[in-house]
Amino acid sequence: MISNKIIKGKSISKSKLSYKDSKYGFSLQLPRWWKRFIIVKRKKQLIDAEYGVFFIFKYKGKVYEEVLSLLVFRMTRKQWRNKGYDDSPIIFLAERNGLIYAYTVPEELPEDFLNKSKQDYDYRRYGRPIRLLKRMVNEDVPRIVRTLGLE
Repeated sequence: MISNKIIKGKSISKSKLSYKDSKYGFSLQLPRWWKRFIIVKRKKQLIDAEYGVFFIFKYKGKVYEEVLSLLVFRMTRKQWRNKGYDDSPIIFLAERNGLIYAYTVPEELPEDFLNKSKQDYDYRRYGRPIRLLKRMVNEDVPRIVRTLGLE
């Protein structure tokens, strides 16, 4: 089941927003300014992962793509390696109680930001959302994943 909810976090400071998932026992601290630009979707029984939380970029009412996908796998670190995940775009974060916590980020900007020729991005039309998305992925996500807390 997928739910479409705006982040409803508890403030831990004026600059942070807390996301907590009690079923899978983890939490993350997000920049407070993300609240305006993110929706959260949760999904069970993905192809390989047991569970995923997807922080999806939205701008002026339009929903684009994930800025951060946090995935939970039911496997050991040895199984993770044997399946080749160490050499994949899925980045290992932690292992606890038979669960692996990992994440992914987009490798490119959304196709929606391309110009009419589809050869380059339309920076004139989409400059602000491009800058926001780049900041979120390249600057904020590395800080966010370091805040992963496990219960």
